[in-house]
Amino acid sequence: MCIGVPGKVILIKGDTAKIEQNGHSHWVNVSSLTEKVKKGDYLLTYQDVAINKVSAKQAKEVLKLHNK
Repeated sequence: MCIGVPGKVILIKGDTAKIEQNGHSHWVNVSSLTEKVKKGDYLLTYQDVAINKVSAKQAKEVLKLHNK
């Protein structure tokens, strides 16, 4: 089973966003999202592709479970 992990957007450049995840930053592709992405948003990602935009509350809940 594969699990998407949320990350916080820190920079946007075209169809990519730099996100912070577990203390590390990396670029993810956001071209498949229908919602506009902005700095401070949380994205659920899998293999460097943004799957969905999630609320800060949802992201923190997932990260809490993921880090157990």
